[in-house]
Amino acid sequence: MSDTLPNPIPNLAQAIPSRVGSTGAANTSLLTFDRVDDAARWERLLEQADRAHSVQVFGYGEAKASKGWRVSRQLLSSQGRPVAIVQALEKRVLGLRVVTRINRGPMFLMPDPPAHLVTAVYRAVRNRWGRLPFGILLLAPALEDKPENRVIMADAGFRPRKGNGWGSARLDLTQPIEAVFQSFEHNWRKAIRAADKAGVSVRVVDTEADHEWMIERHLQNMAVKGFHGHDAAFLRSLRRSSGSNYVLLQAMHEGRPVAGLVMLKFGSIADSIVAWFGDEGRKVKAGNAITWGAIQEMQRRGCLQYDVGGINSDKGFSSFKSGMNGEKYFLLGEYVAF
Repeated sequence: MSDTLPNPIPNLAQAIPSRVGSTGAANTSLLTFDRVDDAARWERLLEQADRAHSVQVFGYGEAKASKGWRVSRQLLSSQGRPVAIVQALEKRVLGLRVVTRINRGPMFLMPDPPAHLVTAVYRAVRNRWGRLPFGILLLAPALEDKPENRVIMADAGFRPRKGNGWGSARLDLTQPIEAVFQSFEHNWRKAIRAADKAGVSVRVVDTEADHEWMIERHLQNMAVKGFHGHDAAFLRSLRRSSGSNYVLLQAMHEGRPVAGLVMLKFGSIADSIVAWFGDEGRKVKAGNAITWGAIQEMQRRGCLQYDVGGINSDKGFSSFKSGMNGEKYFLLGEYVAF
């Protein structure tokens, strides 16, 4: 099956007629699942997705597989037309699926799909993974937090489990880099200039020692600040499975690394995965400097969007991330089906 979307794109949305059954949900009988095991094919499909997310990247799934999850990557089609993709993580006991997790998926291969198509896809996903006796499905949908999307989830047979969903912001890298700089708040631009004046430089590194240095700083950061993030095994596996799309940057001051940042490139999007800013780095504004260096580097690598890497779900955007003035987005929280 070709991964290229047919034109014109509006025909794709029309591939599933707007039929309504007795449950009030769109008919799913025309939808089929096609397992995708080839990394290159998955990444080509991901590039076509509207608003793709790093947790649906092939390498991310491989990293989860190294921790005991079984990965199921599926292309949903209607009458031979690709409409959406989804990467699901299955936990099995004695060969039986007991729980499935889907994070920020499925992703649609078109902008602004009609409600009946979205409902049909989510109902098909529920029918595949969220029906007893085949385990529980926990799903954090890749849908904006809007009343109409909450209706879609109810119509598709899901019940809300957690109210706080994923939120982040994305910078537009299609504009000249100077325009990106000027879009930052005044204090952000001032901090970058201060770091430059203090002699902070940013470099891309890729030795084993540098990656282990970053992992060690990240683990220390989690312990000190008391938050839960990716562990060492996951990051090592993600790097192996992502190749050159896994990018590590260091901010240097007086010959020492004082900040680190891991970026993941998927399609035309750059996502910050792990960051560490030491005390010395904070004094010389290395956090601003390394983020600005990462933005420039990822634009050079062909990225059209830069995701700031999420927000605190309880407190919202930090002043650091807000200062970049990216386009904010908020997704629905977690849902359950069984």
